[in-house]
Amino acid sequence: MKVAVCDDNKVMLEFLSGYISETFTLYNVPHDMSCFTNGKEFIEQHKITPFDVAFLDIKMPDIDGFEVAKQVRGISEKTYIIFVTTESGLVYDSFDYHPFYFIPKGKTEILKSKLNSVIGKLIEQLKENYTVCFDMPHGEKKYVKTSDVIYATSSSNYVDIVCKSETIHIRRKLDKLLDELPPKSFARINNRFIVNMGFVVRVDNTRMKVTLYNGTELNISRTYKAEFSEKFNIYLRNHS
Repeated sequence: MKVAVCDDNKVMLEFLSGYISETFTLYNVPHDMSCFTNGKEFIEQHKITPFDVAFLDIKMPDIDGFEVAKQVRGISEKTYIIFVTTESGLVYDSFDYHPFYFIPKGKTEILKSKLNSVIGKLIEQLKENYTVCFDMPHGEKKYVKTSDVIYATSSSNYVDIVCKSETIHIRRKLDKLLDELPPKSFARINNRFIVNMGFVVRVDNTRMKVTLYNGTELNISRTYKAEFSEKFNIYLRNHS
């Protein structure tokens, strides 16, 4: 993961970059950290290789953080922008740039706590959209975005992973596959099926069925009914 911190205050820049890097390491997230004291240098580097995450100060002497964010959005919509600033009154103005979070600067311990919380939420968000690699026959590898997986079904030692644009047939136990997928997005509904809850449009507890966005109906077994219901309700609360 490519991470950048941009702040014209060198003392604050050193603190932020150090603590943010330390926190990503604690979460076992491999990353490259880049530091910038002005927005122009950051933008020039972002044009070459877009950053995945950018922690931006707002009040900077050359171009402010809002202008930086505007240019970032013109280059890469996927970059997660997190404003870290003393200008807490600008929180509503920041919404125009679709930030992941807005962190007001304050006492060191409070700032550390907020950074830790936001990075934790960011990592959870990234996990829902990460890419998994499957070993295929003849030494080939298949890379699949977990957000593209609709459901998976097992037969003996093989599973069919049904995605939005293709179906992938691999040798794998269903339990093993479930361990490889984001736990907050995927749930088992019976012995042979797991579903991406983001594609569930209806749960019929009377008929014991789920309906997916493409019209596919799948059975919920009594064994997994309570577990699925709990996970799906949590999913809905987190994505409402």
